[in-house]
Amino acid sequence: MKPIGTKPIATQRLLLRPQQPSDAGELVAAHSLAMTVDEAKRTVAAMIEEGSKPFAFHWTITLEGHAIGRIKGWEVNPYNGYIQLGYDIGPDYRCKGYMTEAVSAVIRYLLEQAEANRVYCSVRENNTASCRVCEKAGMTHEGTMRQHYARQDGGYDDVRIYGIVKSDLTKGEE
Repeated sequence: MKPIGTKPIATQRLLLRPQQPSDAGELVAAHSLAMTVDEAKRTVAAMIEEGSKPFAFHWTITLEGHAIGRIKGWEVNPYNGYIQLGYDIGPDYRCKGYMTEAVSAVIRYLLEQAEANRVYCSVRENNTASCRVCEKAGMTHEGTMRQHYARQDGGYDDVRIYGIVKSDLTKGEE
């Protein structure tokens, strides 16, 4: 993998860019960060600091110049060439294709520009919208981990694993 970090990505409707301090208030207002503005400022500052590292990948999703969500590459393993994605978007921006558009662009960036071999997501099984984002972005359901994520009520949720590897990108081009 190449240590290229977070670079801006333009899609048809969105700009994905590294976090900025001003994102905190907008992400709280969009309900992408469920916390106070002061807490969000600290969280965004930590993301900016972490995002300065060469194998860190943190994007703010913007629409018409306003922050509406986030995508983060975490569990980055440069040796084995894989990255897990996590993402969220404000409720007013859901079911409009924005997250699929953003995730698709990030997958392509990570596989082509950063030269990762594999990108994957772990999604609570009952989060059908996120499962659909993964599927529409070209990921394959690879399996389910039973009772993997704890819930606040003391129970556990099953987690679906979705993945895509670099060679999957060329399959559709043949």
